[in-house]
Amino acid sequence: MEKKRKRDVPQLFFISKDEERLLAEKMSEAGIRNKSAYFRKMAMDGYIIKQDFTSVKAVVKELNAIGVNLNQMTKVANTYGDVYLTELQSVREGIDKIWQQLSLKV
Repeated sequence: MEKKRKRDVPQLFFISKDEERLLAEKMSEAGIRNKSAYFRKMAMDGYIIKQDFTSVKAVVKELNAIGVNLNQMTKVANTYGDVYLTELQSVREGIDKIWQQLSLKV
């Protein structure tokens, strides 16, 4: 009498040696010795943390713009010994945008 498998769809994937060591550690921590059981449990009940960096990217973009403005103002100040008030105001506006974005997250 032939025994039928309950789970008859094989899944194949590849991991590196470092990932294999990490997998062994995690299986040991979980108290699971069977890789198939561990993979099944993680695939069905595990979770993936998806992080949204949209707001961070916006802040970085503003910081970059401020850096560009400061570099331009430094060059003008070193060349002519003076900086226009409008340039300082644009830097201040950029800083205000950053503060607004950061305060929305708190």
